Amino acid sequence: MVSYAIGILFGILAGCSNFFGQILQKKAINDLPAEQASNNLMKQLIHSRTWILGFIIMSVGSAVFIFLAQLVVGAALIPGLMASGFIVLAIGSSMILKEKLTTKEFLAIFMLVLAVVLISGSQLAIEADISYFESSQFNLRIGTSSFVCLVLWLSLFYYGKRIQKFKSIPLAIGTGFPFVINNLWMGPFAATFSPIFESSATIIIWVVFGIGLVVTIVVNVLGISHYQYALEAGNASLVVPLQQLPQQIAPILIYYFIYQLNSPTNYSFILLVVGIILILIAGAILANRQIALESESLQS
Repeated sequence: MVSYAIGILFGILAGCSNFFGQILQKKAINDLPAEQASNNLMKQLIHSRTWILGFIIMSVGSAVFIFLAQLVVGAALIPGLMASGFIVLAIGSSMILKEKLTTKEFLAIFMLVLAVVLISGSQLAIEADISYFESSQFNLRIGTSSFVCLVLWLSLFYYGKRIQKFKSIPLAIGTGFPFVINNLWMGPFAATFSPIFESSATIIIWVVFGIGLVVTIVVNVLGISHYQYALEAGNASLVVPLQQLPQQIAPILIYYFIYQLNSPTNYSFILLVVGIILILIAGAILANRQIALESESLQS
């Protein structure tokens, strides 16, 4: 019970680190002159101390807490716990970025927080076990799911870069998928450390370790880099929740489709459905507000 509570705390700290880092990155983007922000964005940002600090907090700080949480509570609960960082988002966007939240947006964020509480309460614990990879069917499911997420990520990202109107919506949603891939592989990756340190690793363990290492580095670096364009295109208090949508829904698919586990309790599925509905409603509210904001910007 104590270890479970510690795992929950690690997940919450991961979310707070992730969201606070994003707020600092958005502030650095806002501080750039318009002509610089539209030309070689990443080259401009790497010279900003604020952006670098935000990057370290978001990538390193949250990664450490995610890894620790994965070892205790499993992959399915991590996105829900991390969404508790929406409190940091609301306070940070108002105080640091001076981005005012409307009553409807506060309601949407409250609905998201309530949704992740329900999803966490569904007890979707997944034990990271390398033995899953001994099944060819499991390998097919996790490989196919990773590929589908990769396609959705790149297609939505480059579509968002190409269009002019409302581009922040596909950019925000698309850049949520690399972190879905990361969450999918982080559990198996973490499970390989013990046998490797004990010098009892098999070929399967080394293969999973290699894939996990590549995914952790490449997907996170590219995902964070691509995410800067979404932050540039829209309001952080709206872009961030939209980017969370695929991350919040994916654990259900991971639990029931990839791992094909049964519901731990009779009410688990109900909690999941209600949680998903709340996430989708909140996302629609924030997306409509994003469209309104960009319409005003285009008209001015």
